[in-house]
Amino acid sequence: MSQSTSAVTFPQEKLTRRGLLGGLGMVAGLVGGSTVFRYAAYAQSRAAIEPIQPFRFVHLTDTQLGYVGDANRSVLGSLQLALEAIGALSPAPDFMLVTGDLTQGTPSDRERKNRLVFFQQTLEAVKIPFYTVPGEHDALMDRGKVYQTVMGDLRYGFLHKGVQFIGLDNVSQGFFLGKDQLAWFNGQIEKMDVTRPLILFCHAPLYNVFAPWNWYTFDGNILRAMLSRFRRVTVLYGHVHQIIAHTTQNIRHYAGLPTAWPLPEPGPLVELKPWPQGATHPYLGLGLRVVDVLASGDLKLTNLLLSEVSHVSALE
Repeated sequence: MSQSTSAVTFPQEKLTRRGLLGGLGMVAGLVGGSTVFRYAAYAQSRAAIEPIQPFRFVHLTDTQLGYVGDANRSVLGSLQLALEAIGALSPAPDFMLVTGDLTQGTPSDRERKNRLVFFQQTLEAVKIPFYTVPGEHDALMDRGKVYQTVMGDLRYGFLHKGVQFIGLDNVSQGFFLGKDQLAWFNGQIEKMDVTRPLILFCHAPLYNVFAPWNWYTFDGNILRAMLSRFRRVTVLYGHVHQIIAHTTQNIRHYAGLPTAWPLPEPGPLVELKPWPQGATHPYLGLGLRVVDVLASGDLKLTNLLLSEVSHVSALE
């Protein structure tokens, strides 16, 4: 008998080039399904329920394209290194989930659009389908208007090989979901099989990590209560620029490694700001997550550090 997600101890070991990388620079081919399912509403795809088939996807977050400064002297270079590692994974991932702050914030709508278009083009070059949700840097300035013109819906759901996914927006109006989105979410989960895995992805955490730094979602408790019937719920998020694992009732929450820069652990005596990027260890604290979905519906989460796939020993 397979265990429920809430009962499984997920391994957090690092991936190594020998274990999962078949040579950096190789690019995986386009996986069946392509990006056409990226904006599909769950209500439109729920008829496609099928037995769970094992597959792999990648959790990528906080790429911050457009940033210029000492926290990372080449955010594009870090992202490209991550994408090379993703393209070399064997088996290849079916898709990537990117949990916000695709770009660095700017007050200019034109510049925000340019950065989002550049992000989109950068990921499309890898030829692996991808799903995104907004971060506050992408959407807070204009409540997600430009983001929607480039990246599509702020919230949506889809099915993939028998697993249910929902992407949420908890940043474009502030760090909350709001009544309209909560009502929409409730309508989505009413159609779902509570015994199947449900994976949510969003930018900010859906529980209170550290409110003074806006590491929370104000009404996340309401959404979590809606999920009390579900057996296996996992939340993947970004925003905090570090690995955090936490459990609330029946829900596992996992923050992902950034590709831009790490942030300190929360604490009342620590100022929230990134450190200058080191010359000898430029990829310290940067990485991505590989998620393997097993036939049982259980998940295996593995963190891949950019320092392990880099041949660069110092900044040029």
